[in-house]
Amino acid sequence: MRKLVSLSILSVFVMSCASLKPNQTTQAFAEEPIRYIDLTADSKKDLIERYWVVIKSADPKYPVDAARRGLSGCVDFIVAIDSNGTLGGFKIKKSYPEGVFDKSAAAALNRWKWSASKDNIENTPVLTTTQLNFMVSNSKNKAETEKQCDFSHI
Repeated sequence: MRKLVSLSILSVFVMSCASLKPNQTTQAFAEEPIRYIDLTADSKKDLIERYWVVIKSADPKYPVDAARRGLSGCVDFIVAIDSNGTLGGFKIKKSYPEGVFDKSAAAALNRWKWSASKDNIENTPVLTTTQLNFMVSNSKNKAETEKQCDFSHI
């Protein structure tokens, strides 16, 4: 009886495998890699508005420890905007002071949403950059923060 059940299960498995075309199982579950247009170069930063417009942004929470210490700073991200206008991923390009504001900035960035511009009818995914700033009045590191963080877009 045991052999009959095992043989039945084995024959169903073999039949189902034989009915598949070569590589059908791997192709059925494989996703196309997302192809992002890279707008991260300084010369292309202004092009983001041709593709995506921020419709929801979230201000980061100021870390209590940084506020107590009187620290200001920034986190500069490389951001992937997917075809749905949501965050497809990010990488920290630079942060100052390193590691102090990273978690708070990333948590805020995860709540951002974008809408395709009228020119982006295909909802083309892009890579771009964005910077989140952390400023406290009478900052102990104000001069160095101004050197390290690009505030020209504010």
